[in-house]
Amino acid sequence: MRNFEIIFVAILVLSSIFLFYKQRGLTKYNVAILSVNYLFLLATIIAIGANWRMIPSYFVLLLLTLQVFIKPGNTMVSKKREVQLLKGAGIVAAATAIVILPMLFPILTFPKPTGEYAVGTQAFHLIDQNRKEFVVPNSQVYRELMVQVYYPAEKDSGTPAPYYENIDALTKQLSVTQGFPYIATTHLGLTKTHSFTNATPLQATEKFPLLLFAHGMSLYSQQNTFQLEELASHGYVIVALNFTGDAATTVFPDGDQVDFTPIENTITFLNNRIKLWEQDAAFVLDEVIKADFDNKFKPIAALIDYDHIGMLGHSFGGATSAQMLVKDNRIKAAIDMDGGLYGDPMPKDGPGKPFMLMNAEASIKFMEEANSQEPGNRDELFVESYLRNKTIEKPGVYTTLIPKTNHGSFTDLAAVSPIINEAGADVNAIYQLINEMALGFFDKHLKGINDNKIKEIQEDHPEINLTIH
Repeated sequence: MRNFEIIFVAILVLSSIFLFYKQRGLTKYNVAILSVNYLFLLATIIAIGANWRMIPSYFVLLLLTLQVFIKPGNTMVSKKREVQLLKGAGIVAAATAIVILPMLFPILTFPKPTGEYAVGTQAFHLIDQNRKEFVVPNSQVYRELMVQVYYPAEKDSGTPAPYYENIDALTKQLSVTQGFPYIATTHLGLTKTHSFTNATPLQATEKFPLLLFAHGMSLYSQQNTFQLEELASHGYVIVALNFTGDAATTVFPDGDQVDFTPIENTITFLNNRIKLWEQDAAFVLDEVIKADFDNKFKPIAALIDYDHIGMLGHSFGGATSAQMLVKDNRIKAAIDMDGGLYGDPMPKDGPGKPFMLMNAEASIKFMEEANSQEPGNRDELFVESYLRNKTIEKPGVYTTLIPKTNHGSFTDLAAVSPIINEAGADVNAIYQLINEMALGFFDKHLKGINDNKIKEIQEDHPEINLTIH
């Protein structure tokens, strides 16, 4: 719970005890009590926003209001034991609901980036005139993509960036693609970021490495805001792709909306689909290097060191990062966060470039269990992922397994509710560890600095078994 929420709830509970046990009716004390409650309600709404998590609080405040204004001349409260017990049970039940609901569904908060730079962000619309759209052929003629760019920016420029520009479209689709109840995602719009929309790109002669980010299947470009802001603050320009038709939703500047198109969850389909994502990533990289698709991008392009390009992604986006590392000479290093290595098999000797594979403990467990079962009675996707994970352990490859994590632990959605996380998971600590590893890896292989960072992580976190093969 946020500070305003905590204060509001504390005042509300104390007020309930007074109005239900000591004195009801329209008195100057009760009017003062109600005024204080409504004042903090207003402050909470202004600071955070009205939201479904606080419905029990709003309901209790309504009851207190009725306690004052219904029969305003009657200031006496019942002294009957059974009535007092009933009131007490009601207050305890209400207080429990008031406290537990925001704890189960907190407002997303991300750690403040630790780098020296402010973070700017802008969205751009790209159209590939050389490829026809086939995922959603009734929507566009050519393949169209939205990208969200994060970059080092001048301090005190731009406006605070929303978590997602078209948040209503996103929350509705997340309830479809991720199986969340719709009401459980509506408060994502209250999320505060540490980046600034249309912030002035850093006025400096220094150049920064470029990173492409690929989201997971049925997710969205800003799903790793906790990580993208951190990387940008340390001097990286990140272009986060939104894969039209395979993202939860895509909203173009003209208002056209393309939602997730159901896929076949088979090895054959995924091995083929990843080629589209590779084409999208290569096209976006082409456009970023040419830097002529939007005049607003040119000052950002001036920051980029095009000789040092990396890629990272989660799930299917992580698999895409691995494929791009092998197939595109421009990509010098890549990270796959809990993504099965779909697509063409890795070369026998490994990628031949720096590559990090982060795995979730729960994902490895599922893979191992599937592999131990008899053929015909096992999940072949998990088996394939397990076998490919083993073949990737080649010289130059980093592998790690993070305890108390599952597939969603590498995304912002891990902070939506502790219900969806592994028992005992510390989401902020996991975010920090993921950020440290990603930053240490890219600093070493794209910037040539912080050579000892990976070793420090190995020493400080022996439980993750960070191995350099």
